[in-house]
Amino acid sequence: MNAHIINCNETDFFDSFRPSGYLGVKVGVGGTTPQALSKSCRTIYSMQADMKTIRVGDIIFVHAGQKIYGAFKAASEFHETPDTPTYFLSRNIHYYPNPNNPNSGWRDNDSIRPNATGYYRHIAITHFVDNQGNNLCFENGIQSTEVFEIKRRKKIWSIPERWKYTDAARTVRPLMADEAFELLKIIHRANADNPDRLTVEPANFEDYLPIQFILDDRIVTNEKIIEGWVLENIGRNSDLDDAFGPFSSFGNNMPAGYLKFMDIFGYQQLSTGMKIYKVVEIKKDECSFPDDINQLIGYTNWVTQNIASGDYKSVEAAIIAKSFDEDCTNFVANFNTTGNNIRLIRFDYTPPNYDVLDIRRVV
Repeated sequence: MNAHIINCNETDFFDSFRPSGYLGVKVGVGGTTPQALSKSCRTIYSMQADMKTIRVGDIIFVHAGQKIYGAFKAASEFHETPDTPTYFLSRNIHYYPNPNNPNSGWRDNDSIRPNATGYYRHIAITHFVDNQGNNLCFENGIQSTEVFEIKRRKKIWSIPERWKYTDAARTVRPLMADEAFELLKIIHRANADNPDRLTVEPANFEDYLPIQFILDDRIVTNEKIIEGWVLENIGRNSDLDDAFGPFSSFGNNMPAGYLKFMDIFGYQQLSTGMKIYKVVEIKKDECSFPDDINQLIGYTNWVTQNIASGDYKSVEAAIIAKSFDEDCTNFVANFNTTGNNIRLIRFDYTPPNYDVLDIRRVV
């Protein structure tokens, strides 16, 4: 199970989203210059990667206005709405044209209006019920600043300090599952005198479309596309699972110190209660040695010191890249003899369909 905080406009949340059993996320363009269109493509890739961390059954909190509300449960994954303009369908979001379709892409698309935007990505929600059958969807929210009080007490760590400031592109933010229950305690306390609980009937999205990633390097290469595909396929792709091992909870763009972020972080919960922590970095091209390896080791050191209570053997790491040179593979193979665990995982595109990534563990 994963957990998330989703940012919403306060009026839309109370007037439209919550009564109708869904949450909406806007996608749009900031302008129609080549630079603006290209940037908008990259922003949407990042947003859609964030969306792919959510699975049915996950815990969701909503950040609306100055408060956080919850808990809700994901009743679907994110989908594209039936009224999405053609150019905002995920399969069509790319600046350069598909070589098989010269009229595709945003570069020469005159139908894209400046500042076009809309709630074209929806997720169905319902009220969250715990394993004991208790409805934990409360009426009253808490001040969002209370999250940082919990963070100061080291009960939550995955909310970065810069979350205090505007970051419109980061609409879906991850929490680890155990952190979610710490946040729930604070919301429950705020509702101690209110016995009422919300009941939310989830929206029906049977006519909606799944979000797709463009896995064709002739059209676009972008790390967030690779990241989004990996997030979507954790626990669903046997080659990926063989390379990573299992995850019990995971999120993306997780902080590892001041203004440093791990592409993917999660853990495997063992039956004994112990956790194996996992750090994943993604590179769209060749892994650069030694810089990329040093970056990964820096993240694992931070996790060891700040989360894993100094137990470096409980921290695993992986780099997914297009290729690895001999210096890189030799270093990692030798490094792992010291009790560390770094995995090198190669991905490749799969013509002619370009509908999946080929995954192979190298070390």
